[in-house]
Amino acid sequence: MNILLLLLLFQTTEVPFKLSNEFEVKIDLSFKQKENDFNQYNKVTLDYTETVAQKNRRLSGNQLPYLVLKITFLTLSDQEKKVKIINNLNKNIYSKKAELTSVIRLDLGFVDDIKDRVSPNTFDVILSDADKTSRTHILIVVQEDGTFLVNNEKRGKF
Repeated sequence: MNILLLLLLFQTTEVPFKLSNEFEVKIDLSFKQKENDFNQYNKVTLDYTETVAQKNRRLSGNQLPYLVLKITFLTLSDQEKKVKIINNLNKNIYSKKAELTSVIRLDLGFVDDIKDRVSPNTFDVILSDADKTSRTHILIVVQEDGTFLVNNEKRGKF
């Protein structure tokens, strides 16, 4: 009896993924030039954490791929009242009322920075009820090799 109580106590209920036909994630990939902060790099200091690839990107004048996602909810249940987005640094980057057809613009940044783990690479879109109990979620991940996953389903590669 005690073992059963302990098992029930420590049993975690995982929040299910939102069904793929209930939302849309569109990729808006553009090319931008990464701004060089001239004054910052003319100081007499050395940055031992900067890799050669990062230095080359910083000093190049080339346009780099920049990623923005546009998330739209096609259907919402009666219990999905609020939406919150948390990145892999556990930072809340979006929190509003969930609405049909409104577009959530998720600015991820430069693709190379995401793949190199300079910028966050995982985003959890959590839909909750009025009492802030999580009901469903959408997991968005860009892996180190550039594979783009939505709810563990491959959607492309950067």
